[in-house]
Amino acid sequence: MTDSKKESQFKELLRTFNQADIVFIKSLLEEHDILYYINNELVDMVGMLSFAEPMRIMVAEGKYELAKEILSEFEGNFTKFSDLND
Repeated sequence: MTDSKKESQFKELLRTFNQADIVFIKSLLEEHDILYYINNELVDMVGMLSFAEPMRIMVAEGKYELAKEILSEFEGNFTKFSDLND
């Protein structure tokens, strides 16, 4: 599958530099059988350098609304969910 085709089948759920956010959100997505991938997941290896890009959580388009609903139910210290696609 080409990167552009892969990108078109997924929607960006949120962005974060916080690895703890990623671990927590991955567990929620897996618990609800939501297909996802993390773009730039190794960003923490370069540290918080000015050129580093945030990690982006991408979810399958068909599960985007469910993923958004699941994350909106949680309050905590992780990155605030924001709907980047509306």
